[in-house]
Amino acid sequence: MSHEPDRDKRKSLFAALTFSLGVALAGLSVGVGHAATVSSVPLSVYVTPTPQGDVLRYVQKLADQDGTGLKLKVIESSQGLDSNELLFKGDVDANFIQHRPYFNSWIAAHPEAKGHLVNVATVLVNVFGLYSTKYRSVKAIPDGASILVPNEQTNLPRALFILQDDGLIKLNYPQSDGSAAAVAIDEKNIVANPKHFKLVPTETQLRAKALPDVQASFINGDIALTNGVDPSTALSLEDKKDNPYANVLTTRKELVNDPRIQLLVGYLTGPKVAKFIDDNYKGFVAPVQQRLVP
Repeated sequence: MSHEPDRDKRKSLFAALTFSLGVALAGLSVGVGHAATVSSVPLSVYVTPTPQGDVLRYVQKLADQDGTGLKLKVIESSQGLDSNELLFKGDVDANFIQHRPYFNSWIAAHPEAKGHLVNVATVLVNVFGLYSTKYRSVKAIPDGASILVPNEQTNLPRALFILQDDGLIKLNYPQSDGSAAAVAIDEKNIVANPKHFKLVPTETQLRAKALPDVQASFINGDIALTNGVDPSTALSLEDKKDNPYANVLTTRKELVNDPRIQLLVGYLTGPKVAKFIDDNYKGFVAPVQQRLVP
């Protein structure tokens, strides 16, 4: 008896399964932005050690497990280096160290880089908060107290809006909405300061290190985590929802369509990275994920 029809059926079934598997794998690749052959040259990314560096090291583990071929060279930030200047000059391929208001202010000060540096994804927000080792609530901060606030314009409005939301000062602008007017808010916009607080402009790291010696200080979530400050002790925190200070992955225009960048964006805006952030940073670093380029 001939078995040719059975053999033909097996061939057809094998072809169908092979096609289905190919479609499934293609779908998986598209899901993380893997649309072309990935270069074996590592993608160099300049980062803040925590949480950005932690997130990229986790992405490398995912890429290794998936066999996508993505290799990352994670370069942790050193004090005094300008991450956008390094990127613009080609010393690194991307940076993951800044929020959009900072990026916009940097571009305004370096017009030669306009159009050459591109934000390709938002990833997370380091939740900004008011801390004190001397008082247990914002209402307990006494009249005339000195409060350390950011000495850079890109973060100063975050502090002022928290004080306004807590009823401690009044500004001539209602809320932090990410607009140009909101990110330009400074002490000149204070129209009422009934408790006569003295706002002391202070550098980022020093606002955390000086906490035991001052009455109150505003500290970024990532800085709190890396300077022994317990984020759960914050007297007040900014809202995570619709926060305009989401950190971005930035690259050069000519690298936007590089398969390594596309693959990295896919991971950084995916559910596994969101879960990693939620599981590891107690809500003081929150996922804010959006792909900003096709």
